[in-house]
Amino acid sequence: MREVRIRREHSEAQLALQKYQARLHSFISNLPGMAFQLLLDSNGVLSFPYVSEGGRSLLGFEPLDLKQNSSLFQNILYPNDRASFHQSMRTSADKLILWNWEGRIVMAQSGKIKWVNMRCTPRKLDNGDVLWEGFMTNISQSKFAGIGLKQSQDQLRELSSHIQDAREQERLHIARDIHDDMGGTLTAIKIDTAWLIERLDATKSPELLAKAKGVEALVDRCMKSANNILRTLRPSVLDSFGIIAAIEMEVEEFEKRTGISCPINQVDEGVEISPDASIALFRILQETLTNIMKHAKASQVTVDIANRKEGVDLVISDDGCGLKEVDRLKPRSFGLRGIQERVAHFNGKVLISSKPGKGTTVEVHIPHTSTQSASNNALPQQTLF
Repeated sequence: MREVRIRREHSEAQLALQKYQARLHSFISNLPGMAFQLLLDSNGVLSFPYVSEGGRSLLGFEPLDLKQNSSLFQNILYPNDRASFHQSMRTSADKLILWNWEGRIVMAQSGKIKWVNMRCTPRKLDNGDVLWEGFMTNISQSKFAGIGLKQSQDQLRELSSHIQDAREQERLHIARDIHDDMGGTLTAIKIDTAWLIERLDATKSPELLAKAKGVEALVDRCMKSANNILRTLRPSVLDSFGIIAAIEMEVEEFEKRTGISCPINQVDEGVEISPDASIALFRILQETLTNIMKHAKASQVTVDIANRKEGVDLVISDDGCGLKEVDRLKPRSFGLRGIQERVAHFNGKVLISSKPGKGTTVEVHIPHTSTQSASNNALPQQTLF
């Protein structure tokens, strides 16, 4: 009776195990990917002890074919991604850490490229071989969507750079027209008015003399306004004497207008700065000082400009009320975005750090050696709050 009971229990256990294995196989077969075991023996040979049914749709091979010939998988690895596959495998095998690899495969039948992600955990067997158990999934949709998004972002950056260049050219043309046409006309009016004033007799024509002097005062005001417009559009000192002189002039005007002390610390190693980089740095300074004047409520501003061999560093700090996260994320907050886009055009770096009540610091680095658009290289940008 005991032997009969043991046989029955053994039979029931085998039946339960078979049901469990069937359910597990069914579950694995319906997953959107391929479960697998990958073995690396002491001779460096790879093999697949186990491949789920998902390998058929993912890789285009029958599971049995992959188990019998693991080179089928290695042959469809995209040539440029094979090195990263083997390097990450060796790292995982040597350190017994998670193997997480993303790469491309070329389908043998159609030649279609797929992006796959392989995640598996290694363990070392008694004979020294390394066995991975894990899962492989198709990530082509998300990967291609990410590539498309990156291309769109690059195109937007190129468009933004083009718009900024066109805007600067238009400003330059307008500034030249104001200087050559309006400036010359106002100068002629002032000369003629001074000629009239010299010849009018104060005793015989006091009203005419007063009117002439009034006209002269109006011309002086117009000339001052024209100079301010010229300085805003395109300061002549920037083209004539360089960015550091232009910054000094802009800071001096800022101090006169606001009464806020703004010392300048400068280091100049004499490296030539390109005209495009100079105007970008000047516009960043203008934008930052305007924001300080409008919003910061600062009592002290510091400007550091350093022209070194590797590039130009511009740091603008204030002791004002600082920025809040909600202020930075305003839908029409284009000032900071404009700064980032200008720096992105030169593959530079920008760091904007701020805390409420503790002021704001804008740090910009533009390299001398890189004038390519950010479409070729990603821009590291940070904003700290």
